[in-house]
Amino acid sequence: MRHHGGRWEGDGPDFSVNLNPLPPPPEAAEALRGCLSEDVARRYPDYEYSELREALRSFYGVDEVVPLNGSSEGVLLAALAVRARTLVAVQPSYGEHRDLAEALGLRYEPLTMEMRGDEFALDLGELEARCGDPAALIALTNPNNPTGSFVDPRALEDLAAGCRSWVLLDEAYAELSDAYPGLRPPVGDRLIVLRSLTKWLSVPGLRLGFAVAPREIAARMDALRAPWNVGSIAECFARRSLGSAAGAMYIHIIKSREYLSVERARVADRVRGIGLLPFRSSANFLLLMHRRSARPLVERLRARGINVREGWTFEGLDDRFLRVAVRSREDDDLLLGSLEEAAIERRGPHKGAGGAPGSPDRNTVQGLDGGGRALVRRGPRDRVRQGAPDFDPTAGHRAPPAVRRGGPGPGDALPGAGLHAR
Repeated sequence: MRHHGGRWEGDGPDFSVNLNPLPPPPEAAEALRGCLSEDVARRYPDYEYSELREALRSFYGVDEVVPLNGSSEGVLLAALAVRARTLVAVQPSYGEHRDLAEALGLRYEPLTMEMRGDEFALDLGELEARCGDPAALIALTNPNNPTGSFVDPRALEDLAAGCRSWVLLDEAYAELSDAYPGLRPPVGDRLIVLRSLTKWLSVPGLRLGFAVAPREIAARMDALRAPWNVGSIAECFARRSLGSAAGAMYIHIIKSREYLSVERARVADRVRGIGLLPFRSSANFLLLMHRRSARPLVERLRARGINVREGWTFEGLDDRFLRVAVRSREDDDLLLGSLEEAAIERRGPHKGAGGAPGSPDRNTVQGLDGGGRALVRRGPRDRVRQGAPDFDPTAGHRAPPAVRRGGPGPGDALPGAGLHAR
């Protein structure tokens, strides 16, 4: 069964979807308005997408591109184009890889990362050991979804150069990663890279992505894609945003990376104080780990009108995990305050020497302060509780059954330095 974020009908913020918290820049909004005012929806797009391809090539500094109806379309097209018989999937990751393998009759082999302290790490040596089968497609996301872990794409480019297998690198969150060196995707004779425009432009209703692949594989993917797989509005919007408004889009990516780097660290620090373990991330989301099952916590948050992503819906994780997007500071404070309230409720009130119910020594949640933190009454005075740890965040954690080891952690690259750097 497929699981996705965004299935939320509540009135509160949805932290289950990983979109850029910054709205599209004015130039992008103007591009969309222009496309709508010109009634492009009443016309078929150019089947060859000639102008869109040129805009993508110029903006990202690449040669062979295949327009996609969101980057997820590229996984199926790549598996068919390379005529894979085995699909090796690096996990934790989403379950579509297993579903796809079963649907196509492919052998499915998970390659699992190891949890080490507060990070998930990929063993590049083990990945290289899987590279000997020319009929295998090795799929990984970078930054990884849902853990946020990161491997320098130049290291993956070098690894793929020595592979006999095909490497499918899903970089849907690259533009939102402060660790990513520049903007240009890696390239190679055995390497296929997928990118999404809807994530960093925060327009998920316009399904648009692209693949970068060797010429022969790109031609096969083009032959396999559905006719007019990118709608006319999405095509027009992307062509204009990446074309005449390219400069504004580069600035938007830089600002987004800078904001996310600061806000993600702030959220992680507060979450750690509450007693959850935030994993090191270079993306626009955080994977959190509870010492026990996170299911009751998820339900408490939803009862407060806040939706998060259940970590146990990802291949390789169990029910101790949940994933939250990094959103606006206001939304994030609402999440943090609700987490603190839920933690206090689960621990129960503090009991002093005479701590019977109704005693003035009993802690009671009074609401949230202006910073979104739980305001707790303890004894005769109110004070802001920062969320005393429910448990030592690093003590007693065991790795889930499918978690293993390796590779560099998130880097410290400057967010906007050299967007075309390799």
